Amino acid sequence: MPDRPIHPARLHFEQVMAALYPEFFAPGQCNTCNTVQHRHRRDERLPRRATGKVKPRMKLIIGNKNYSSWSMRAWLAAKQSGLLFEELTVNIGGDDWQVARRQSGEIMPSGKVPILWDGEVVVWDSLAILEYLADKVGRERFWPKDDAARGMARSAVAEMHSGFRALRSECPMNVRARIEGHRLSDECKADVVRVLQIWAEARARHGEGGPFLFGTFGAADVFYAPVVSRFVTYGFGVPGFAGAYMDTMWQHEWMQGWIHAAEEEEWTIEQYEVAQKG
Repeated sequence: MPDRPIHPARLHFEQVMAALYPEFFAPGQCNTCNTVQHRHRRDERLPRRATGKVKPRMKLIIGNKNYSSWSMRAWLAAKQSGLLFEELTVNIGGDDWQVARRQSGEIMPSGKVPILWDGEVVVWDSLAILEYLADKVGRERFWPKDDAARGMARSAVAEMHSGFRALRSECPMNVRARIEGHRLSDECKADVVRVLQIWAEARARHGEGGPFLFGTFGAADVFYAPVVSRFVTYGFGVPGFAGAYMDTMWQHEWMQGWIHAAEEEEWTIEQYEVAQKG
């Protein structure tokens, strides 16, 4: 069977990205052995099966680990899938990424990260990426089996995906920072209270199977992980049950890996460093 032709927009974007990030996109290159900009490219591996061909590695393009909350969600979703993927961390405040955005055409319609490439499939938006991965590996990896729990988990994820604008804008994610005396608007305070309500209800009704929102780690924890980071950064006082959940999330192996990488980043985006203080 002849090879399927590559879409012109996809080919153009690959050429742009290969020029800007050759250690990640150069064709025929062994990325596992390449050490150029090693700190900003990681190979997430699973053991090879004894038989059969290894499928092409997925590529996940994410933004600065210190600042990009949506990238954190997509990366955690990729980790939870258990699939092999290769990541590229780009400086979303840098000139290279702005060039890539301008020249991306229809292959990157949103012009934002995260982006997942899986062969000829391109998926953008963190929730779309999570759902795509869930379809590939089985939805039980991400969503509770119980109908009531699954319904609430989907609602909580959807609410985080579409809401909490005041919390996002007034408390941008900054993993490295610890900010005291941060003044919040009434709208932001209401967002914080609503988050705590969701956590309390999830833990009380469906958290008996473990320390996460719905017992075991899943989609809801993926989507509220950046909120945990925000609460830590801005020093929010929380009830005991919320503090216990935050500790569990913060100490999770994958979260610790993300935090460590964020602390190592040299990039700084000034607009996310400016905090309103009392």
